[in-house]
Amino acid sequence: MSRRAYKATLLTVAELETDRELRAAFPLMAQLRARLTNGAEFRAQVRRQRLEGYRLFGGYLGPRLVTLAGVRRSHTLARGEHLFVDDLVTAPAVRGQGHGRATLRALAERCLAEGVSLICLDSRDTALGFYQALGFEAQSSVPCRIAARRLSSQQAAR
Repeated sequence: MSRRAYKATLLTVAELETDRELRAAFPLMAQLRARLTNGAEFRAQVRRQRLEGYRLFGGYLGPRLVTLAGVRRSHTLARGEHLFVDDLVTAPAVRGQGHGRATLRALAERCLAEGVSLICLDSRDTALGFYQALGFEAQSSVPCRIAARRLSSQQAAR
């Protein structure tokens, strides 16, 4: 996979591919995903998700990593061909300065270059305004989840 950097304002957005880059990304991702408790676990999960098409992009101000975006290209019956943004986080010290927006715009440019016309994501209530200001439209579906153990026939028989 070629390493291409995209300039967006003063931010350079590039795919993180090496263990060294992933080690540097862990503290920022841990702010978004509190269940990640150590860097080795994070790197292992990224490597596993890569097998399913996951890609992790970093936004840099000079040498400083300030944003992360974890994405995967997908095709579903509901959405067709799209890029799904699983993770988007900006370092607290630089939030509100347009770096999250610049990261998403760089991903949109990459989508268009690769022939993907739709970007989808699930938003926390607290971030919905941010996404809507960029033009994202909230859909009527609500992500739901349950532990398989709770829904299994074994549990239902009790």
